[in-house]
Amino acid sequence: MSFQISAGRSKSMIAGISATSLTFIALFISIPAYYFYYRRKDPFLLSTARVAFYTATGLIFFQAVLLMMGILNYRFDWVYVFSYSSRDLPLYYLISTFWAGQEGTFLLWLFLGSIYGLYIIKKNKEEEPLVLSFMNMVMAFITMILVKKNPFTYVWELNPQAFAVGQIPVDGNGLNPLLQDPWMVIHPPVLFAGYSSTMILFAFALSALVKRNYDNWIKTAYPYALFVGVTLGAGIILGGYWAYTTLGWGGYWGWDPVENSSLIPWFASLALIHGILIQKKQGGLKKTNIFLALVTFVLVLYGTFLTRSGVLTDFSVHTFGSSELDLYLSGFVALFLGISVLLFLFRVRDVEQVKVTTGFFTKETFLFWGMLILLVMAFITLIGTSSPILTGLFTTASNVSTDYYNKIAGPFAILLALFIGISPVLRWKESSEKHLKTLLIHFIVSLFIGIIAYIIGVRSFLPIVITFVSVFMILVNGQYFYYRIRKKNHNYGGYLSHIGVGLMIIGIVASSVYDKAIKVTLPIGSPKEAFGYVLTYHGKEASPDGKDKVIIKIDDKTTHAKFYWSEYSRAYMVAPAVQNTLLHDFYISPIQIINPGQNVNDNTDVISLKKGEDRVFEKMVFHFSGYDMDNHQMAQGDVYLAAVISIKDESGKLLNEIRPAMTMKGEQRSVIPALLPGTERKIIINGISVENSMISLAIDKGEQTETLNSGQDKEMLAVEVSVKPLINLLWLGTIILVIGFSISVFQYKKQDIE
Repeated sequence: MSFQISAGRSKSMIAGISATSLTFIALFISIPAYYFYYRRKDPFLLSTARVAFYTATGLIFFQAVLLMMGILNYRFDWVYVFSYSSRDLPLYYLISTFWAGQEGTFLLWLFLGSIYGLYIIKKNKEEEPLVLSFMNMVMAFITMILVKKNPFTYVWELNPQAFAVGQIPVDGNGLNPLLQDPWMVIHPPVLFAGYSSTMILFAFALSALVKRNYDNWIKTAYPYALFVGVTLGAGIILGGYWAYTTLGWGGYWGWDPVENSSLIPWFASLALIHGILIQKKQGGLKKTNIFLALVTFVLVLYGTFLTRSGVLTDFSVHTFGSSELDLYLSGFVALFLGISVLLFLFRVRDVEQVKVTTGFFTKETFLFWGMLILLVMAFITLIGTSSPILTGLFTTASNVSTDYYNKIAGPFAILLALFIGISPVLRWKESSEKHLKTLLIHFIVSLFIGIIAYIIGVRSFLPIVITFVSVFMILVNGQYFYYRIRKKNHNYGGYLSHIGVGLMIIGIVASSVYDKAIKVTLPIGSPKEAFGYVLTYHGKEASPDGKDKVIIKIDDKTTHAKFYWSEYSRAYMVAPAVQNTLLHDFYISPIQIINPGQNVNDNTDVISLKKGEDRVFEKMVFHFSGYDMDNHQMAQGDVYLAAVISIKDESGKLLNEIRPAMTMKGEQRSVIPALLPGTERKIIINGISVENSMISLAIDKGEQTETLNSGQDKEMLAVEVSVKPLINLLWLGTIILVIGFSISVFQYKKQDIE
């Protein structure tokens, strides 16, 4: 590595670290000043609190600008800039390195939080003292984390063995190739807008408890709850887009702990939104709504702890790994969980118990059951996500498989769609069975579409029922959306969002249950047919940025899929080629380039496994524990990588632990097979993604068939091709969901809550 020489600490570095410490002091001053102003109404205290908050905000803005300028000016003497950026990154990816690491995301959280605080000072002056007192408490704790782990630290201070004082690396380590994607430029800021805004709900709920204002707080908090819903939802959706178009495994949701850590509080926020509607109309659920506002934020903190501490390093492909922040993060959760529990328990007896109508066919009853479904789904997902911690208390830590989540998602989706479909026709307070008659036409149309689904090949009970209730939900909400538009009533965002949810459910079921995939080997220049498409491999195309592509012709259309060796990841990186059609996507993911002379056997089954996942194959359960790498060969520039896989029978008895391996010297790859227990069938590594802790295994079918293209003299490309039916309904649904939510946020007025 080359270096430039710098003398000591620069003024900007000192200013950055000092600004972090001063931010903590300013926030620490504002907390009691705001609180005692609420108690005493002393104008001096309000002025002090505001000056302290404005000072903290200015310092946070200064740090954000300073870090961004350091990134744009290649300040590789700063640990953060050195760790996540490099000179070869285009501007938009260079900007995105701001939130590529822990320090940057915490600073982003502070930056957004300070903007929210300024907005509350302008719009919610009556609630300002207590709300900002509690918000500043959260921001002060985040600032304390940044004092501990500061983005402006010099590289030689963190690693004096590698860097002498004053040595400046000429270039940085660069950005993870998986993050060099347009979706990842916008996904993290949107998601963190949602994360950070949950502290507003937290602060409003605590303020309501302190003031004993259990009724009116919802009027002010409701638009913020909507904002949390739309930003968390949009962030989750953008993450799904990224996974689908970048990772190459063909999916958009893998139930990874990082994915779940945003899904769980989103479910809680959706329950809160509907709970507020019930409280406004019936006066009930006062305790529930305060609890949900508190728990939404605490769940975000818990997710932060799970993904940023080291507790899930062996079970998640996205966690940051263990660090010196583990104690701070656990304290972060414990402190605000403790504040929430103590204040809630202290005040809960003061909350007036209002009996909500007991009629079953009322809007509030169906909204309540919808809330309950969301909360049960959140709880089950929380248990699954926390399973490594829970099991580790009693035995060896283990994770649940994706089947755990998938088995519960279907039945709950049916119930949720049913309640969303029926609730629009119901009335508040009065039982309205007679209004159910208006659903008859929608029921008949939905049943007809369900029959069509059966005729075209949907034979499984669950997908047919899900299709029926989803279409029913879309039709009913579509009718009421049309009524609101026709009457120029602007309160139609909820109906539009529900239409989006219905489309999403259909798209998810169709694209996952009826997804078809096969492995195809494409000799260069020779066409092959797959799923009605003619595929022709036309070789590799070099890219100036080193991210080479393979050229694949699909019928008459030429497409490109990324397939290149990454020194950053020490692995092959893959990005799929996706051909979109109205009714399905045709998805091509490269597996391996086979050089002339290599043997190829198409007579194999292919299974893919994520780290910690179980997969059933021929009545045997495969469990992928992780990779075993040979550090000695790595030091010599070669790669030896073995997959550690345990195989059990259906009763759970361990049959064997196998270690199929692969070696790589430059771009030359060879495999070392293992044997399927009790057979002579070979298992080889078919493809890997170290960054995603995923592996693809090719298992010999054991049939006496001739090895294809043995000693072939053409370069070949092995790909996995799949057809994903109706996936466009999923993408369309996500867009409609976000639009509907956004309409609700921007058109909200306090009287509109009714």
